[in-house]
Amino acid sequence: MTKTLCTILWLFACSISFSQTTCDSLVLLKKQLYGFKPSELSDSLKDIKAGELNLFWNTAHNNPANGAQCVEAMIKNETKDSYFCFDAASLLVRLDTSERYLPTVIEGLKKCNPEDLQLASYLEICFYLAYKKQDVSELATRLISIPNAQVFLSEHFITLDAIESGIFLFNTMPEAKAEHVLSSAILNGNSTARHNAAVILNLLSTDRGDSLLNDFIQKKQLADSTIELINSDKKNFTLDAKGTESRAKVLEALNDAPYNIDKNFFGFAGNDNLIGSACKVLTIKDLDRVREARLKSTPGLSDEALHEYFTLTGIIITVRSKKEK
Repeated sequence: MTKTLCTILWLFACSISFSQTTCDSLVLLKKQLYGFKPSELSDSLKDIKAGELNLFWNTAHNNPANGAQCVEAMIKNETKDSYFCFDAASLLVRLDTSERYLPTVIEGLKKCNPEDLQLASYLEICFYLAYKKQDVSELATRLISIPNAQVFLSEHFITLDAIESGIFLFNTMPEAKAEHVLSSAILNGNSTARHNAAVILNLLSTDRGDSLLNDFIQKKQLADSTIELINSDKKNFTLDAKGTESRAKVLEALNDAPYNIDKNFFGFAGNDNLIGSACKVLTIKDLDRVREARLKSTPGLSDEALHEYFTLTGIIITVRSKKEK
């Protein structure tokens, strides 16, 4: 059944490719193949549908320049098909590796419902866009607004929750931008967004972020469970300031972060002596250097990057807790 259907569709695609333009073919294939919700399909039907959608992708890849222009127009004109907007955005980002179509990719992602998607793919595209210096504020807010979100990174065999996933996106933003987006999510988002945004804002560990959180708490805009987690994180992320490394060695490590293979340096995470030394010798005046290292701690989506982020966050929180002499 599956083989027969794929053969028919392949012959169909071949027949239209000779008689119509690439865009005509894509428009016709869209009508034939899309208009469904993945969440409503069984696993077997999802496999069949994935094979069918390859026809759309292959047709576009056969003429990337015209295919990209057509897919861009289709995304802009689509108003109903959530999954098409996501799949087309995923295709468009691969058809043209320049930054020309990135705003349209973002537009497509904004039109889709993340709860209907494989969230790993959504996170991967958002992360790519962020490192291309695109504004992913709304996309990041959508991700941390999904109740019980699970993002399975198959290459690393780990499953991230919304907070862990959101960290990868918010850590690409300047701190002032992250503070603004997170505070807006607390003020305007659903209960899930308010909780997750507050936790991430606390991990950001800035003076303004702390001031905003205190204000939200005083105005009773955060749930008790959220406040409890924030207080728990502040306690758990405060580390022992014990270590034997010199201040020069700690500063050198910050400059080399997240790693320096030539020096056999692979980050702070797991190096208890270096972590304790950083907490011991660094002062408030050094925080900008630690924050710079943290911004570089997530060059890719991995558990190693997340561990490095959390370790440097612990150093930041610990140093901030010290009274300046």
